[in-house]
Formats: sequence, structure tokens, C-alpha cells
Amino acid sequence: MPSSHVNVAHNVYTIPSYGKAISLDDQGVYYTLHHQTGQIHSVFQLVYGNDWYLYRLQKTGTDDEVSWSLLAGDADHALESMTSEEINFHFSKPEFGEPKGAWQVIRNANYGFAKFTPNQANAMLKYALLLFKDGEMQMPVLIHKLEEQMQSVDESLLSLA
Repeated sequence: MPSSHVNVAHNVYTIPSYGKAISLDDQGVYYTLHHQTGQIHSVFQLVYGNDWYLYRLQKTGTDDEVSWSLLAGDADHALESMTSEEINFHFSKPEFGEPKGAWQVIRNANYGFAKFTPNQANAMLKYALLLFKDGEMQMPVLIHKLEEQMQSVDESLLSLA
């Protein structure tokens, strides 16, 4: 009796569920670079107390003074882990197809911090700042971690462009 089994090719793209988790080692100062000048554009700090918080270094009304301001929505300040379903929803778009890897995200209603673990063993971790508007994630902004030895750099070097 002939088999009625038919081989069906499946073209299913699966985002890995697990990458390197956001941990206490990820605490620290991060920055964005201005694309045209290569200079530091914005400075952020990821801090863990009893919860995760994300701050931005901003100029105050006083000359040459800067201070940290909390990136938060109206009611929520702490960043909470995004579920696998939420990560799949936000990162399953074609623009996130390459490079392949796993995202881990902590966020509040308006802002988020993301860690990308590439599938290639020798590839470096990447970090992104996320902005959410009306429940939709905007294009992530690549951020770079300020190395430990650099964190003692004079704050005047970290002034916003």
C-alpha cells in the first residue's frame, strides 16, 4: 500500500527565545554617537536598585550643568522584563531578520533597554535604547557601553551635543 505521506517544506522563521539575560554586569553608562561627526550625542545610565531604571544625562537650565533625568512614562518608572511573546511581536519584522540572534528587553510604557546576543559565538553583544509610541516600538537606537576604565572620565566630556 503506497504511503500518503507528503513532504511539505516549511519556511518558518523562529526567533531564539533565550539570549544572554540582562544582568547586573549590564549596569553602567551608555552613549549614542552622532552619525556625521562621530562624537557622543546622548548619554544614558542603566541602574539597578530594587528594580531597573534608565536615566538620560540632560542639560539643566543653568549654564554648563547637567543632571540625570529618569526616562519613564507618567505612571511607571521601573523597567520590567518583556515576555517572549512581546519580543517576538516587536522583533519579528523583516528589518530584524539579520543578524540572527536573541533579544532580551526590559521596558516601561515609553522606554526600554535591549540586549542582543548574536548566534555567532565570536560576535559581540549589542545594546539598544527603545522608544515606544502608542504601544508600537520605534526603530531601536544602537548604544555603546562606556568601558569601566572610561567611566571616570570628566563629565564635561559627556556633555550633550
